Amino acid sequence: MGSLRKSLFGVGLLLLFSCFCACKVSDDAVAAAQQMTATATALTSYYAAIADSLTDTIALNELDATLSKIPFDSAERKPIEETRSEILKRKDLAQSLAKLASAMTRLSGSTAPADVQTAAASLGSELVSVKALPGGSPVPDALGKAGNLLLQLIQQRKEKKAAQAMDQTLVAVVALFEKEKPAYDSIARTHLFQASQVAADLISRKAVDPTSTLTPALKPLGLTALQPDPQLQETLRQLELARLQSTAQDSTQHEIEASAAMLSALQEMSSRVHLLATEKPMPIRGNPFSLKTVESWASSMI
Repeated sequence: MGSLRKSLFGVGLLLLFSCFCACKVSDDAVAAAQQMTATATALTSYYAAIADSLTDTIALNELDATLSKIPFDSAERKPIEETRSEILKRKDLAQSLAKLASAMTRLSGSTAPADVQTAAASLGSELVSVKALPGGSPVPDALGKAGNLLLQLIQQRKEKKAAQAMDQTLVAVVALFEKEKPAYDSIARTHLFQASQVAADLISRKAVDPTSTLTPALKPLGLTALQPDPQLQETLRQLELARLQSTAQDSTQHEIEASAAMLSALQEMSSRVHLLATEKPMPIRGNPFSLKTVESWASSMI
């Protein structure tokens, strides 16, 4: 098994890990690949949720325009759509990174070397395609450089240098997320603000059923509410409006915590791979704890 691992590590980007001879370090390499898979998968889910927020923001603006009669024109729609397009590129980048890391964990498969090389080429292409968000700060130069270098080295079959370039690539991915994190938080905050505005309008127009506010009292006892009379409806409507703002604030805070947790996980992943790239053992094997916060938030957005 040890010789099989060493052989497979010697092809494609697996040389990132195989260039260290000690058996313990090889085990570290497998653990690092697993952690990269988990972190990149969470990053994919995070970007998917941000893209969905932008889709919903467009729909909310359309609904608000219908209710308020204030037009939502193409000039307002275009930057949201362009931002969503760029967020989806980042999602594709994260997905390519997850596929590459996953391919690195399949050490016993006969197609592992080819899978790694294909996934690495895909990652390089995604890195090059990422552009700045509309109105946002420029994409770190290191990102495009890492992508171009990775593609060039793979095409030239300079596996060892390509392997070393992966360390730089992860640093660039972290830099991108860190630099754009305020924009991601703003996207989520804008979405929730718009949703709360439209929801408040609908509640005020008596277009929302208020009986759900009775659930905490009735559900534990197995009771079902009847349609409330007009006086009770008005009382419950005021309760809904009062709760609306705090719910939106809680949801906004949840996203801020998720983006901070995602950045922490990316930094942890990068630091662990850097230990391998500098021929040092990796003392921590488990997935970054902060991924649970990201996964919880992403699942709540579905």
